[in-house]
Amino acid sequence: MVQVNLDCAYIERIAHTLNLVEECDVVRNGALRMATPFLYPNGDRIDVFLEANASSLFRHLSLTDYGQTALYLRSAQVKMEATARKREIFDEILSSLSVKSINGDLYVEIEKTEPDDLTDAIFRLSQACIRISEFASHQRLRSANPFRDDVEDFFEASKLPFVPDVKVLGRYKNEVKIDFEIVMPKVRSYVCVLSTMSESTAHQSAIEAFRKWYDIKPPDILFGEKLITVYNSKSKTKIREADQKRLRDYSQLIAYPAEQELLASVLRGDAA
Repeated sequence: MVQVNLDCAYIERIAHTLNLVEECDVVRNGALRMATPFLYPNGDRIDVFLEANASSLFRHLSLTDYGQTALYLRSAQVKMEATARKREIFDEILSSLSVKSINGDLYVEIEKTEPDDLTDAIFRLSQACIRISEFASHQRLRSANPFRDDVEDFFEASKLPFVPDVKVLGRYKNEVKIDFEIVMPKVRSYVCVLSTMSESTAHQSAIEAFRKWYDIKPPDILFGEKLITVYNSKSKTKIREADQKRLRDYSQLIAYPAEQELLASVLRGDAA
């Protein structure tokens, strides 16, 4: 049980200078609910809750969203940490705002008693709620290679167990970074995803993928693993014929989404 023996009028008064508290009341467990002027993307108001030990007035105070942001994402059918890219963005948001997350609850610890510390905590937690809720619109989550994000989403939807950014020991005892590793009962696969945003990036991406396959191809390094290069079948940028031939010499070249069924089949070990 949490209990905060603070007067709502006092909370509203000390936060008034930043206009961060519009309403204040006590909820069933004794915590103070503070309605902020900030909104989730769907227009719902962001509420934050101030709680503390019953034996303490200002010691061990914390401000939390009580999982409301996680609930918002679940209602939008978005997993808060579904992909590596989302986990990276999620961690960056928390770190930049000094907000913590435990079991879906976002919270800020308040160590001092000065009013500025409370208003600062309200602002930081509210901003974290806003930025994380943007996961639902999938706007802030695109990487430098958006097509790679699309392929990763396909792996998730197809329930293919994958590990992003794996490092494989190469023929020169060097670490070779591969976009994805997929391990199924029948086969282990490594996948490189080409960036085709322009002719120059497509060429450079193809050369880089070829270098990676060349480095890990020798039989003493790999024992039957599948090497797969995926390119964007919807892109207007074409991969040079010479680049395609090099990649086919060392990997299976598959177009996505045009050949998505073939890609899934190969990764599961159902197709050669």
